Amino acid sequence: MTKIRTAAPTVLAVTLAEAKTSLRVDADVTDMDNLITSWIKGVIANAEHDIGQCLMEQTWQVRLDEFPGVSCHRLGDACSSTIPTALSLPHPVISVTSVKYLDLDGIEQTLAPAGYKPIRRAYESFLVPARGDSWPATAGELDSVVVTVVCGHGADPAATPENVRLYLLAKLVEQFDPATRLERDTVQSSYLDGLLDACRCYA
Repeated sequence: MTKIRTAAPTVLAVTLAEAKTSLRVDADVTDMDNLITSWIKGVIANAEHDIGQCLMEQTWQVRLDEFPGVSCHRLGDACSSTIPTALSLPHPVISVTSVKYLDLDGIEQTLAPAGYKPIRRAYESFLVPARGDSWPATAGELDSVVVTVVCGHGADPAATPENVRLYLLAKLVEQFDPATRLERDTVQSSYLDGLLDACRCYA
C-alpha cells in the first residue's frame, strides 16, 4: 500500500497572525513573513508525521495492487464472522472522492459510492465494502486499486484541535528562536510533548 498526498492544504493549521503573536513579531513587520510561514509548514509537517494525522483539508491517493482480503476482526471481546479487511485511509477522512480499480480484464472501473463505506474513528480512518457487498476482484497489477480521499480536520485553522494548536505555536517559538528551546526531559518539555498525546492511539 502506498499513500501519496496529491493536493496540499490551501491554509495552515495556525495562521501567520497567530504565529507572529507567539513569536512577538509586530503585525506590521512583514519582512519575515515568508520565513515564518516556512517554519510553520515545517512544524506542521513534523506534527502530522508524529501523530499520523492530516490537520488541514488535503487530498490523498491510496494505491494498492489489490483490495484487501478476508480476515477475522476482533470487535470488543467477540470475534466477528469473516468480513472484508478494512482498507486503511489517511486520517481523519472527510470524504471519498473515488474508488477506481482495474478489473480482471485490466479495464479501469469506478466503484459506485453505494458499494463502500468510509469509517472514521478517534484515531483511524478506513474503508469497508457496503453491508452485504465485497471488494471486487482486480487484475492484480501494480496499483490496480486507487482510492482518492479528502482528509483533515477542516478547511479553517479554527478546526485545528486546541491541544495541537498550542503545540504548533509553542514548537514554532522553540524552533524559530534557539535561545528559547527547552531542555529535553524537563517538566516544560514533557508538557509540550504531552499536548499531542490525546491524538495518538496507544492500543
